[in-house]
Amino acid sequence: MNISIIMRFHDDTPSGGRKIIYDYANYLISKGHNVEIVFLADVPYKLRKHNIIKKLVHYIDFFRRFKNQQRVSWFGLHRNVVLKAKYNFNKSRFQNSDVVIALDYGIALHIAESNYNLNKVVYMIQHDEKVYNVEKIVRAAWSLPVQKIVVASWLYNLVTEYDTNVSLVTNYVRTEDFYVSNPISNRKHVVSLINHPNKYKDTKTGLKALDLVHNVFPDLQVLMFGNFQEPSNLPSYVKYISRANQDTLREKVYNQSSVFLFTSILEGWGLVATEAMACGAALVSTKNGGVNDFGIENETALLNNVGDYKELANSIIYMFQNNKERIMLAENGKNLVEKLTFDSSASTFESVLQKVAKKER
Repeated sequence: MNISIIMRFHDDTPSGGRKIIYDYANYLISKGHNVEIVFLADVPYKLRKHNIIKKLVHYIDFFRRFKNQQRVSWFGLHRNVVLKAKYNFNKSRFQNSDVVIALDYGIALHIAESNYNLNKVVYMIQHDEKVYNVEKIVRAAWSLPVQKIVVASWLYNLVTEYDTNVSLVTNYVRTEDFYVSNPISNRKHVVSLINHPNKYKDTKTGLKALDLVHNVFPDLQVLMFGNFQEPSNLPSYVKYISRANQDTLREKVYNQSSVFLFTSILEGWGLVATEAMACGAALVSTKNGGVNDFGIENETALLNNVGDYKELANSIIYMFQNNKERIMLAENGKNLVEKLTFDSSASTFESVLQKVAKKER
C-alpha cells in the first residue's frame, strides 16, 4: 500500500499521540508498505472562523518552520519514512495514495472539503477533540462518511453515536522500553505525575493533592515531568524533569515511583499511565475515560472523582500506609498492561488500512 499520513506542523518535541503514529509508520515500512508523513501548516474548513490576519500568520509560519518539518529528532523514524511539509492539502498530490490518514478533526474536515475520494480516508481519533475546539465542529468531523480508528473503548462508544464505521485499535505499551528495573517492594514515598498546561490535564489538582500527602508524609518526593517550562512556585519536595527521554522516564521517574498520579479531567488514552504501570508504579487516577481499558478499581488502580484533590490525596496516603496493597495493585497493573502489546495493535491497525485500500474507488 501507498500510505499518506497527514499531520499538522510539529515542534519536534515528544508527544504521546505522535509517538503512536510514528511507531505505526515504522511498522508499516517493515511490512513492505510505502509511507509518507505530510505536515500541514494550515487546515482551513468552512466551520472555522476566517480572517486575513490569521491567514497571513499561517503563511509566515509555513515559511518560518518549513525546514524544521523535515526531521524528527526525538523519535527513531525508519529511514524509508518520507517526511514532507506542505501549506495545505491538495488532492492532486495524493492521487497515488491507497490510504490517507487524517490525524485530527480539522484535517479530516479539510480533506473532506477538498472533494478528495473519501473512500481512501482514515480518520484517527485519539481523544474527544472537544478539548481542542468547540464540540459542534468536532462532531461534524466525527459524522463524516470515512473509516475511523479510535484508540480506546470509551471513545469507540462515543464516536459510534455519530457514525458506525469505526474500528477500535487500542494503544499499547512497548515492554522492551518500559519495564521494572527497580523492585516494586523497595520503593520509597515517591509519586510521579506529568505537567501540562492544558486545563483538561488538571495538573493543579494533582499538586493540591500532593500538598495534603506531604502533610502526612514529610519525606514525600514528587517527580514531575513535561515538555513545558517548569511551573512557578513548586514546593521544595517537587523535582521537575524537562523533556525527559525514554530512558530517563523509565529509570529516573517511573522506576523510582511507588505511585503514578494521573489527574486528567478527560483523557483519550493514558499513555504515560500505562508506561508507569509497566515500570511498577501503582496507579492513582481520576475517572477520566482514558484509563477505562486498564484501570480497574481496587485491582489495578485506585480511581477517584475528577477534580477531587482530597480523594486523590487519600488514595495516595492509603497506598503509603498499606504497602502490601500498593504492591498488589502495582503487580496487577504491570501484568495487565503487558498484555497490551504493540504487535497486536499494529497488526489490527494495518488490517483496517488494508480494508480501506480494497474499497471500490
